[in-house]
Amino acid sequence: MFSHEGTALELLILVFGVTGVLLIAWFFHHQYELRARKRVKKQHSPDKQPSPQNH
Repeated sequence: MFSHEGTALELLILVFGVTGVLLIAWFFHHQYELRARKRVKKQHSPDKQPSPQNH
């Protein structure tokens, strides 16, 4: 890729690229978890007894 800088710059770009992708994936996963948790809280009714099958 870069001939005069050597492999250090390529490694740096690779590390930052992988870190960025992981951060984006974690962000979307976190948003999905928050939405799923809110949805579960909305559906949960306090007068309903929890059944032993659903745990």
